Amino acid sequence: MTEAELVTRLRENPIFADAKSAGAVRALVVASRAQSYAANDLVLEEGQDARHVWLLLEGAVRVYHASESGEEVVIKLFRAPAVFGEAESFAGIPFVENVRATEASTALVVPLDTLVSYLEQTPRAAILLLADVAQRLAIAAYDEKSLAFHPITMRLANHLLDLSDLAPAGTVPLIRASQEHLATSIGATRRSVAKDIGAWQDEGILVRETNGYRIVDLPGLRRYADGARLALTHRVSTRKLFG
Repeated sequence: MTEAELVTRLRENPIFADAKSAGAVRALVVASRAQSYAANDLVLEEGQDARHVWLLLEGAVRVYHASESGEEVVIKLFRAPAVFGEAESFAGIPFVENVRATEASTALVVPLDTLVSYLEQTPRAAILLLADVAQRLAIAAYDEKSLAFHPITMRLANHLLDLSDLAPAGTVPLIRASQEHLATSIGATRRSVAKDIGAWQDEGILVRETNGYRIVDLPGLRRYADGARLALTHRVSTRKLFG
């Protein structure tokens, strides 16, 4: 992308959309590095020094924890526009999560001091970033509650709906995940997941395919989910905070 294209894409993110911040946004782009990723590319790794913040301009990424044996637990799913990596960078600690692209994606990798300078010049942007972080903290708190109190069937339905949110608009979502992976992601046994998936196949909610499960009846799946769920799939909200 050219510098002008990067500025245009970045201003699609509400945090950088204020008309008064145009000059500051250009300065931020000039001081940063644009990075493209193919599907499944590693974006950042647990333990890596946190000195930059990622501004996702297009595409989607998954944030996950990984065990030594290769098991993964997905904890966030970001679709552009989104911000990630800021928590550890502001806290001054190494990254505690891994991030991979789920599809072809582009991000602006911003030095922390550059982002801080932008926020100092644009107080409204600082408030919007705070609101975005608050929303993600609420999602994390909901996820802890769900893990502690919700039945496995509800957690699995929630998770499949989260994953379906990444599918292109107007398509029938294909969930590229094994039963083992789904079980690990929601803190359940493969046997429990297999039981629910089998029942949903019988009901015509899911169809088994070579590389995963296709959700052919989203309303049917939503009947098993929490009606008040806070989705792991997140992008910077366009909710209006200012009059």
